[in-house]
Amino acid sequence: MSLLPTPFNDEMGLTSRQIGKARRDQASSELAVFRYALQTRTQAEIDRLDSQAVADASRAAFHEEADFLDCGLARAGRSAAKTALVARHVERMAAINDRRITRRFGS
Repeated sequence: MSLLPTPFNDEMGLTSRQIGKARRDQASSELAVFRYALQTRTQAEIDRLDSQAVADASRAAFHEEADFLDCGLARAGRSAAKTALVARHVERMAAINDRRITRRFGS
């Protein structure tokens, strides 16, 4: 089934050569439209998968950072020095995770 409006036949006043060329051009146009539709669907699926992967990586990083913070604060008790040490390590972990996620998905 053609996506173009005009069927080609001998009653159009065209030579058989012109009709053949028009049919080839029509087939080429239909193929180009099909390929474009396929490429856009492919890109949409790639974008969906990338978004899901970013969410998964971000979620995993957050959980690890939060677990480390909870564990560190529990061990720090009332010590301000230990609390500051935990904060420094959590910030470093978060910065590393952010750089890794950005490097992987930011390009």
